[in-house]
Amino acid sequence: MEADKNKNFVKKYNSGIATSSEQDIVESWHLKDLEDKGKYTIVPEKDIDEANEAVWKNLPGNSAITRKINWPLNILLTAAAIAILATVSTLLFKNADPVPARFATDINPGGNKAILTLKNGKTIELSAAKSGIVIDASKLAYNDGTLINNEQAQAFTVSTPLGGTYQVKLPDGSKVWLNAGSSLTYDPYLKGKEQYRNIKLSGEAYFEVAKDKKHPFVVTTDKQKIEVLGTHFNISAYIDDLSNKTSLLEGSVKVAPLTTTGSETKGLILKPGQQSEINSKGISVQEVDPTEVIAWKNGDFSFTSESLESIMQKVSRWYDVEVTYTNKKLGNKPFSGVISKYEKVSQVLCLLEATGEVKFKINGRKITVMP
Repeated sequence: MEADKNKNFVKKYNSGIATSSEQDIVESWHLKDLEDKGKYTIVPEKDIDEANEAVWKNLPGNSAITRKINWPLNILLTAAAIAILATVSTLLFKNADPVPARFATDINPGGNKAILTLKNGKTIELSAAKSGIVIDASKLAYNDGTLINNEQAQAFTVSTPLGGTYQVKLPDGSKVWLNAGSSLTYDPYLKGKEQYRNIKLSGEAYFEVAKDKKHPFVVTTDKQKIEVLGTHFNISAYIDDLSNKTSLLEGSVKVAPLTTTGSETKGLILKPGQQSEINSKGISVQEVDPTEVIAWKNGDFSFTSESLESIMQKVSRWYDVEVTYTNKKLGNKPFSGVISKYEKVSQVLCLLEATGEVKFKINGRKITVMP
């Protein structure tokens, strides 16, 4: 039965009628075969033909029957990441391998969690059954229209714990998505000639700013000041990170580094698709894939040639776990891949383990990284 099922996947793939999940399954077998041969660069057609035959022969119950899988040429495969290009956790476990015993104490993913603090000091624990809050000058409500109360909230702070995320619609109509372990304070300055919408951010947030030429939108973190009129951008500014990163998806933003005393220095203008990074060495700009930058907002972990240390930092914040290494050099290993943030942590770790580069152990809320 299993052999017939696997053969059917391949036939449907060749005919172009396979579902996306079936395509992923066949392609993951294909990638795994190429990985086993150590082919991690541009794959020539000859190697793809060899892999086609090997994959077909390795299907349970098969013999020397050869089939051609319509595999795209010139696929770039990275040694550290070959096995985690699939987006669902089962793809690399052809025989439905059980979760290892060292993952017995599994950990659930984060969810909708946040605290709203009003200017008068009152705090409101926002509902985990809702995904966002709408705040204006006369009332507080969830984004499905459910009323919270009729209090005024011209200035406030929304904070998410580790393992939490929340959406916020500001009084000016701008939308903000807060990542785990983040805090946003909205306190507009509306006196005199220099009126602006003032935001303070710690952590990570994605902004879709409502246009208002008379009132610039200003975001300040511990290392930078960003000024916009109306645009879409992402800021990653966790206190325990060595740098602040601002990525522009639409419009334009001015990014200026701040001194240790909070004074603004000469900044620069970002164009869509660019990311600024501010650290102890100053400010630099690089091209990035915007969809990868905001994958967290859309429910995924996405990384390209990213260090394991950086990936596990994201895992730590989202699953609210401590991460330790038996050898710190493991943190330098690069990985590439995409997986849903809403899997249990064992599934994320299993996919990383499938590369053969690293192993993990879960003990309570502590994850140990091992060679």
